[in-house]
Amino acid sequence: MSDTEAKKMFANLVVKESLEKVAGDWDFLQEKVLAHFSTFKAVGQNIYGIRRRYVGAAGIVDPQKGAISRHFEIGPQGKIEVLKQPLEISVTTSGTPHHVTHNFGYWHVNDMDELYLRLPGETPDALGYSLVIMGNPSGDECDRFAWYCERCLTILFERVCETGRLGFDVFWKSERQAVTDYNRDVANRTCPECGFINPRGYCWAVSKDNPEEREARAVW
Repeated sequence: MSDTEAKKMFANLVVKESLEKVAGDWDFLQEKVLAHFSTFKAVGQNIYGIRRRYVGAAGIVDPQKGAISRHFEIGPQGKIEVLKQPLEISVTTSGTPHHVTHNFGYWHVNDMDELYLRLPGETPDALGYSLVIMGNPSGDECDRFAWYCERCLTILFERVCETGRLGFDVFWKSERQAVTDYNRDVANRTCPECGFINPRGYCWAVSKDNPEEREARAVW
């Protein structure tokens, strides 16, 4: 990587050392750097999310959320669980609705591929890392918050976030508004096909939960 490319890539991050001193051997997993990526952060052409998690073959566990997270996707074969194994790179392709149990209470659909890598800790009891990397949306590319019936997969509700036009910083505010709108009326959660009343939605951050959303997080 050239000095010019490094300066562009790390322009939005602030550390005590000068950029020229650290750019050559930048380590995203250093604690002083990791905090910048605890949610999602745009750097250059990509968006990065790096979180400390317990990583195992059965899934990952967020210490705050306290349950094994399982990754589901909706595709031509219907709803399937995708096993994302430690030390293996996996991809969720653009346009694929995906939901990670107990992590975010909606189906995320975006216009960019998402790359996942899970790095276990040095021992089973030690925290590892969960990395998500995706392209930075631009132009008409969007992120969507959608809900499908848990029984028959009928689409129930959707909100579109214009991250390409407005910038990725609008994602979290849009997420909160979408969850609030969905939960506001039980009719939004009631399947028009099979009549099943689906659980409420919830945001990615536990700190945003109200009591009803906290209950929903425990369910799905």
